[in-house]
Amino acid sequence: MALIKKQENSSKKERSNKEESKKTLMPGSGKKTKVKRDSGRVVAKKDKINRAGQAKKFFRGVLNELKKVHWLNSREVIIYTSVVLLAVVAVGCLIWLFDSVMSLFLRLII
Repeated sequence: MALIKKQENSSKKERSNKEESKKTLMPGSGKKTKVKRDSGRVVAKKDKINRAGQAKKFFRGVLNELKKVHWLNSREVIIYTSVVLLAVVAVGCLIWLFDSVMSLFLRLII
């Protein structure tokens, strides 16, 4: 009886060791990592990150997005630039007018 219990305990330990070293999905990581349990703590070992592959994927995505951009022609650039310049001049005139009126009121008060 004692021998059977030892075998059951040892087989349980072997199973738990195998389960601890299996690759599992860690919450929040989104990647498969090796999990090692060390006295109740979970220690995760991350896989190596392929930086060159990630950079290549990033720049390929950037080029795909640039193809989707609506680029202005020269006529549209001229029209939009003139609208912006006219708006800046109009707002500048309004600020100057308001400043002049406030200056007159302050001179009358003082």
